[in-house]
Amino acid sequence: MKWFFAITEATLSNDPDHGFIDCIRVAVRSARENTNLVPHMVFDGNECDFTREMRAAGVTVIFHRLHFYDRLLDAQRRLKPEWPNYILTAAGAFMRLELPLLETEDQYVLYTDCDVMFMKDPQLEFCKPAIFAACGQFGKQDYYSDMNSGVMVMNLERMRNDLPAMVDFLCENLDHIAGYDQELLRIFYNAHWSPLSARFNWKPYWGVDERATIVHFHAAKPPAARHLLDDPAYREHDHVFHAWRHWFFQNPAGYGYYVPLWESHLEKAKSDYSLDMVDEFDALRAES
Repeated sequence: MKWFFAITEATLSNDPDHGFIDCIRVAVRSARENTNLVPHMVFDGNECDFTREMRAAGVTVIFHRLHFYDRLLDAQRRLKPEWPNYILTAAGAFMRLELPLLETEDQYVLYTDCDVMFMKDPQLEFCKPAIFAACGQFGKQDYYSDMNSGVMVMNLERMRNDLPAMVDFLCENLDHIAGYDQELLRIFYNAHWSPLSARFNWKPYWGVDERATIVHFHAAKPPAARHLLDDPAYREHDHVFHAWRHWFFQNPAGYGYYVPLWESHLEKAKSDYSLDMVDEFDALRAES
């Protein structure tokens, strides 16, 4: 099954601690080790060291910008002037809506956020939703009331048909949509999506479950969770980190189990890339 994730060059540039880069490295490394998924990265930006690293790791890199980027930027300026940095996140978040335009061979694909770790092969070929299938966000059974778009099996044929109307709705009602893709999908489809078991979008704040297939660091990202594991009194003067603290302390043991696994994958990913670069250098030297 094809697996897609997306990121923008602007997001990486505004991420001085390389949190997203390391999250993607772990997602790709864990998928390669534990699944048969075929990874694809949709990248809004130019060729760079990171895209070359992804390609060396076996990822198909697709360079693409939202086809409605300018229209969305105009809507933000008109309807959400109090949110000047909206487009920086939106350019990546709404990229999942572009998959029907980018993938024309397969009808059903897996999309995930960048901050996931694959524990085993999801084997989601059985899942053929009418629109898309998704799990709950903060509650394991909240498939409809609090859907999380961080892991989705998408019916690209249906969503391709809906895309023009969805973009119109978004750009005409941006001031009534509190967030990004997730909130748009909730409103536009009005709970007419399919439920997906929580094991495919497992959150560390739910604890440890051997059935978990895809672990999603939906709140505290692993580097932040590591700070808290080492020092529960650790604080940063940041409202986002404050929210992460809240979810971390719902189940520190869950983070204590999954974060070391994430760190192990990261170490292997960095080692793999270093070896790939040595091999590439040796090959170029041999050719010369």
